[in-house]
Amino acid sequence: MNDITQKLQTTGKRAAALLRAGSLLSGGAAALAMFAICILLFSGGETRSSFLSAFDVTANNGTIISMDSRSLLLLFSFMLTDSVLITVVLYFVHSIFRNIAADGLPFTRPNAILLKKTALICLLLGILGSCSDALVDYYTIGAPAWNISPAGLVMGLVLYCLSLIFEYGCGLQQLSDETL
Repeated sequence: MNDITQKLQTTGKRAAALLRAGSLLSGGAAALAMFAICILLFSGGETRSSFLSAFDVTANNGTIISMDSRSLLLLFSFMLTDSVLITVVLYFVHSIFRNIAADGLPFTRPNAILLKKTALICLLLGILGSCSDALVDYYTIGAPAWNISPAGLVMGLVLYCLSLIFEYGCGLQQLSDETL
């Protein structure tokens, strides 16, 4: 095993461990969002009203902005969707690093496919995240700010281009293996 392969495997193991922890935290956020949705849908009376009052916001001028259950349900639904998508992205990237840690080869077909899936989810997150932000603005300050965040879109496009580079690297790796 050469020095570069060993470094790749060591780094892959460390990155995979960090990404696994991140996906567990993101999964926890998804579980909390699901719990909040269940409270809004299935609880009644005092439990529901105290839950709703926990989300009252005091504006700068001292007025209290209350959100109704439908609004909170919509917000928590977006939060759940965002959290699940982030968890999936972290899991896919974790899988890439786990694959690298196992065999020391970054340029494999499974890694290229995982990277392409990650890119598509990041593009989707860029759009959904902007919708979530607009809803929060609407319910807190009364005016939605429909700004699509370019960060998620740019990251998705960069990852998609990297997936194409990984596919090219797979072809080069296969050609190198066949030549030897």
